Amino acid sequence: MQENTLSEKRLFSRASVDCELSVSPGDMPMLPATAINLSASGIYCVSSRSLGELTRVNLLLRIDGGAEINARAVVIREEELADGSYGLGLFFTRITEEGRNTIIKFTSDMESTG
Repeated sequence: MQENTLSEKRLFSRASVDCELSVSPGDMPMLPATAINLSASGIYCVSSRSLGELTRVNLLLRIDGGAEINARAVVIREEELADGSYGLGLFFTRITEEGRNTIIKFTSDMESTG
C-alpha cells in the first residue's frame, strides 16, 4: 500500500520565506520569531522560547517589508532544536480573506521564481 506524503496532503503551496514575524500567546508582549516557511494555512517558525503545543497565539507577519497580516493561530507542533531554540508549526485559526490571498499570491510568486 502506498503512503501519502505530507506535501501531498497540503491544500496550499508552501514556500521558504524571509519575513518579519512576531507571535504573542494571549495578552503577553509580542515575541520576535524567524519565519522559515509559509502557506495560506499556516507558518513554520523558530522562536527563542517554548510556547507549548495547542497554545493559541496572535501573530503579526510582514511580507517583503510591506503587507502586514494580523492573524490568530494555534501551535500544532513544537520541537526543541539543537541550539536551544524552538521550531513551531502554527495553523491559522483566524485570518482575513485579504491576508490569506496575500499569502497565496506571495507563495505562488516564490514557487514561480524558485
